[in-house]
Order: sequence, then C-alpha cells, then structure tokens
Amino acid sequence: MNQSAPRWFRRVDRVFRSTLAWFTCSLLVLMVVFTIYTVVMRYVFNDPPFWGDTVALFCNIWLVLLAYALAVRERQDIASEGIYELLAPRVVLVLRFLWQAMTFVFGALLFWFGLNAAMSVPGQFWELGGLPKRAPMMVLPLCGILVALMSAFTLAEDIWGWHVDDAQLVDAS
Repeated sequence: MNQSAPRWFRRVDRVFRSTLAWFTCSLLVLMVVFTIYTVVMRYVFNDPPFWGDTVALFCNIWLVLLAYALAVRERQDIASEGIYELLAPRVVLVLRFLWQAMTFVFGALLFWFGLNAAMSVPGQFWELGGLPKRAPMMVLPLCGILVALMSAFTLAEDIWGWHVDDAQLVDAS
C-alpha cells in the first residue's frame, strides 16, 4: 500500500532535510575550525583565545541536538531493531508507529520544558561579551520543535502509506 507522497509533502520534506543537513554540517566545520584555532594559538603561539573552547563546545552541543532531528526524519534514531527480527511484521509496524508517536511527544515536551529552562537560566558568558546564558540554551526548544516536526513527517508517511525516497526528493525541486 505504499504510494508516492504528494508533491507538496516531498517539497517541504526536502527543504527541511537539506536545511538541517546544511546547518549541521556548518556547525561541524565551525567546531573543527574553532578547535584547531584554539589548539594552534595555545601550543604554537602560547596565546589561547579565552572564548575558543566555549564556542567549540556550543557548536558541538547544537550539532548533536539538531542532528538528532535529522536522524528522526531519516528513521535512524534509537530503536530496538534487533527484537523486530523475532516479531510478526504487523507487530513491528505497530511498534515502529508507537516509537514515532513517543518521539513526537518527546519533541513536544523538549520544546515546552526546554523553553522554560532556557528562559529561566540566569547569568551571562563573560568570555563571549556578556552573551546571556539563555541564548545557547535556546537549542533545546528548537530541537524539540524540529524533532516533533520530523516525527510528524514520519507519522504522516505511516498513516497514509506514503513513500518518500531520495529520487523523489530531487524530483520535487
């Protein structure tokens, strides 16, 4: 009962996937650049930047949390794939659907409680020019929204029997 997803769905899906992939790749590059810069300045010039480790750490945290949303959309998030070999195909479909539904709820809760945590954290980073500590913590509600949205995409595919593959994503452009 797999049918091709509607054109609008493929287009929105492609935009979200490519934007998220581009952003996470950029964060990875920035993390490596800041780390190399900090190490070179520390050990070659004996003058490390006081902000280098903090910025590289933020890039790492943002990368991991935003890449999780991409993993959810690609259906590569944590699941019990090993046990599925022992179960009937119908049971596996139900369990995968329930897993995606729980992931959606997790994303919604991460948004709600992450926003509360980010808005209530006091203080600022002196090494980053007084950046409020809530700014880097805004990744929590952002990740929550993206995880819920990506879970909604997978749930829509499962409910309506849609199938989106990479060739269709290219055709949607």
